[in-house]
Amino acid sequence: MLNYKYRDKATIIHRLNPFCKLAWIGGAFVLALIFDNPLYILLLCLATLPPVILAKVGKEWASLMKLALYLSVAVIVINALVSYQGDHVLYQAPFKIPLLGAPTFTLEAILFGMGNSLRLLAIISSFTLLTLTIHPDDLMLAMLKMRLPYKSVMVTLLSTRFVPTLFDDVERITDVQRSRGLELDKGNLIQKVRGHMAIIVPLLSNSLDRTVQVAEAMESRAFGSGTNRTSYREIRVTRLDVVTLFFCLLPCAWGIFMRCLGQGSYQYYPSPDALSLSGLELSMLLTLVLLLLMMIFMAQLKGRTGIEK
Repeated sequence: MLNYKYRDKATIIHRLNPFCKLAWIGGAFVLALIFDNPLYILLLCLATLPPVILAKVGKEWASLMKLALYLSVAVIVINALVSYQGDHVLYQAPFKIPLLGAPTFTLEAILFGMGNSLRLLAIISSFTLLTLTIHPDDLMLAMLKMRLPYKSVMVTLLSTRFVPTLFDDVERITDVQRSRGLELDKGNLIQKVRGHMAIIVPLLSNSLDRTVQVAEAMESRAFGSGTNRTSYREIRVTRLDVVTLFFCLLPCAWGIFMRCLGQGSYQYYPSPDALSLSGLELSMLLTLVLLLLMMIFMAQLKGRTGIEK
């Protein structure tokens, strides 16, 4: 059974300063939002693979990306159903829906859904590093160092901790129900839905019970009563960490500069543009990928030297 919680695997990515990883993940998120060209987003998604491989979280990443693929398919289907724009009509229904007209499936709507699905995959791929390579306590300390409200930080951290726990609960409850003879993969769609209700009901009950326990634990520790807080752990920022942080922020700045020059744009409607790159655009795009991979070089440098000052 895969564990989606943080586990210290003592890799160079795990030992990297959390500020650097947060800057890199935030930069990848911004780049995925500002670029529309599918080639740009595809290269951005591929650039997240080396850190995942070096962090030795490939199995967890593949499992999460499998779930992301289901969401991507849903995005494509929903966009094709609700968007009737585009010059290339693939199919038009012979009936009309009130306020929506005749359902029309166009090539542009499908391509637009695929482009947004690829964007979603790139974002989820980069954010797997947030959950799998940054200790929750380090993440909280880093957010507090950035002067974010403590209560908001705590709510965010509790949410990120509950998501992997829910995955564990789903697998555990599924194994228990199957040991009792429940067949989840047989029958028609209605029977499968009824079978999975035997998982959803105890999952919700267990989640509510865990929520009450956390609330009682926070109340017993007088959460929110004090203003001056201290921390048992402190994040040390070395000189090499500062240099690494600069290189982690540089891809985002370079991508914004490229976007200001008009690169990375793509038009789906009314007719999709051709997927082609000029020489200058290709060179700047490869530079962006190299800048994204600089985090790996700096992590290896820190792992080899062990510099602390």
